[in-house]
Parts: sequence; structure tokens; C-alpha cells
Amino acid sequence: MRPAGAAKNRRWVLAVLTAVLFPTILLHGTCVAVLGPGTWGSGLEEVAPEFREPTERVRALAAEFQSDRELASTSPIEYEVPREIEESGRILWSTAGSAEPVFLVEESGSKRQRLFALSGSEVAEVTIPDGFIIARPLRMGSRIVAERWRPWAIPSHQKLARYVAGWADPTLRPEVALYATDGESDGWQFLMPGHSLAVAPNAEHAALLRSGALLAGYYGLVIWDVDSNRTETVLSLREHSEQGTGSFSLRWSRDSTALQIAGRTGGFARRGSQRGAGTEGIAINLLYLVDEQLIYDLSPRS
Repeated sequence: MRPAGAAKNRRWVLAVLTAVLFPTILLHGTCVAVLGPGTWGSGLEEVAPEFREPTERVRALAAEFQSDRELASTSPIEYEVPREIEESGRILWSTAGSAEPVFLVEESGSKRQRLFALSGSEVAEVTIPDGFIIARPLRMGSRIVAERWRPWAIPSHQKLARYVAGWADPTLRPEVALYATDGESDGWQFLMPGHSLAVAPNAEHAALLRSGALLAGYYGLVIWDVDSNRTETVLSLREHSEQGTGSFSLRWSRDSTALQIAGRTGGFARRGSQRGAGTEGIAINLLYLVDEQLIYDLSPRS
């Protein structure tokens, strides 16, 4: 015969679970079903930037960026799209200015995506698996890297099912992630959460952005060391107005030593806009030096 005290202890534990744990799980599940998982699995970090005063080297790099911008505005790249690609559908994205361009196409009469890669005069189609929605494909060495979009703006029951499955499969968590082609299996491999990839000319480093579910207007700027696969968030910032990531740009120097972050932002803090941002936002002209791992402020006030 079991002691009466043991039965009372079990009832007490069940009472606590009923009163505290179950409502907490229910509330959490409701939040996920309505709002999505927030930043879960996105890799988004809040990093407050520390700006340095520009040195002579930094000012010289800034002048290089300005001359490159002026050259690009007066000398647009012209290219001829192979007929095979042009007739396959509407071109959504291309890197046709590169030595070995790629083209992302939406097939005529459907929403099916097709990906073409050029090598010399040869056109090769790269398989996009069923269920993949990709964007911004580009070459990185022998691989093609693209963003895979898996929006969290889906029905609540699907959102909850994906959230539960995501505990076992981390690739289900981010809304947008980088994938790369795998030459051996003719498939695609998950690389990391992120989007808006900007690759340095020497392909040793790349910059990308990370954001939470529904791209809630706040981004972490990440530097990716391609060889070691290490990543580091160097600063975080808010988008300005409704321009999204289009409110600022990421550009590498020709020697791959510096990344320029220029445009406008609503501030650098996650909660609310920065004081003084106003309706025009804050103009930014920042330079990140890879070897120093420092950010310099090139705006007029500096």
C-alpha cells in the first residue's frame, strides 16, 4: 500500500503543472501561431556599433568608393542574353556582369523557377528542387549560392507544425537562408541563415544580413570568412521607412579589404528608432576594415 503522502505529492505536482506549465505552453504556442517564432533560428544578434574616426588610409578607401560609383553610373554593363534563356521566361535576377553569369528565370505561363549558368558560350541549367523558392543566385568559386525563402506568413496550423519540426531540423527555422549547389550530388546544401549576400572580389569574405521572422525591419550585418566558415555580427541597424534593405547598400572595395555601408537607417537599437532620426532617418557612410575588424564613420559630422 502506497503512503498517503506520496499520492498528495503527485497531486501537488499535477496541480502546479496544470496551473503554470500548461498555460505557459498554450500562450507560447498561441504567440508562435499568430506572430511566428520571432528571431528563433535566424542568427540575428543585436550588436551596438563602435565608430572610429577615419584615418588617412580610410579616407583614401572612401575616395575609391566614390570614384567607382561615378564610373558605374556612366558606364553601365552591356550584355547579350542567350536566346535559350530569353525564350524560357521572365528574368527575375542575373549576375550577367560577371565572368560566368547566372540567370534566375520565371517560366512563361507558370510560377516555376529555372536557373541557368553560363560558362563561356555554354548554357547549363541548374536543377531547383521542388518546393524551393530562391532569390539572388550568384557564383562563389565552383558553387552557386542563393537565398532560399520559406516565409513564416503561413496558416497557423502549418506554422505550429513547422515550429515543432524545427526543434529537430534547424534548417526549418529561418525565414530565409543561404544554400549552395553540391556538385557531387547535384543537390543544394544549407549553409546558414541570412540574405542580401555581398561577396568580396577575392571571394575570401562576404557580407550578409540576418533578420527575424517576417523581416521585422531590424538586421544584423554579418561578415562571413568563407574558408573557415566563421561568421561574426559587426553591427545591427534598423531599416529606414518602408524601403527595407534598400535604404542602405553594401559594397566591397576592389582589394577586398573594406566594406562600405551607406544610405539611411532608423537607428542601431532594436527597440524603437534612434533619437534624432526623424522622418528622414539617419544618413550613414560607414567603412568596415576586415583586417582591423573596426568600423569607421565617414559621414560629414566625423
